[in-house]
Amino acid sequence: MSDAKERYSDGVYTRKIEAMADQDLMDKIASGIYRASVYGKNWESVNINDVVDKFAPDSEPEYIDGKIYFYNSDKTIAIVTDVGGGYLRIQDLTVNQKHPLYLNLDGTNGHNYKDSKGKIHGRNNSEYNEATHFRIKKREEM
Repeated sequence: MSDAKERYSDGVYTRKIEAMADQDLMDKIASGIYRASVYGKNWESVNINDVVDKFAPDSEPEYIDGKIYFYNSDKTIAIVTDVGGGYLRIQDLTVNQKHPLYLNLDGTNGHNYKDSKGKIHGRNNSEYNEATHFRIKKREEM
């Protein structure tokens, strides 16, 4: 069986080919490239295999627009990868609110963090986005 990195990479290749005949998909992929180039310099790099194994083991990718989703077995968590941007986020699907809730790598709410004394602090929107976007490592970095 292929690993998550291979399934993701195959999906990226497929979606980019499909985008040649679909301007809307091409625009979504270009938006991901733009987001990563503008905001991605401080994103932590992760091994997609480790993240998928932890949150959505044995999942098969599903393609929606410029994203590739890996869902856990009960569809309460999704690893949302961006085709153009080469990054992922961990989405909590149990929360029904206006904006999606993204998690830290430890599976906790990305809006908050604990300091060295154990006190919980809130993040502003910029800090939240930085803390919940993760650059997907290239195969040779893994």
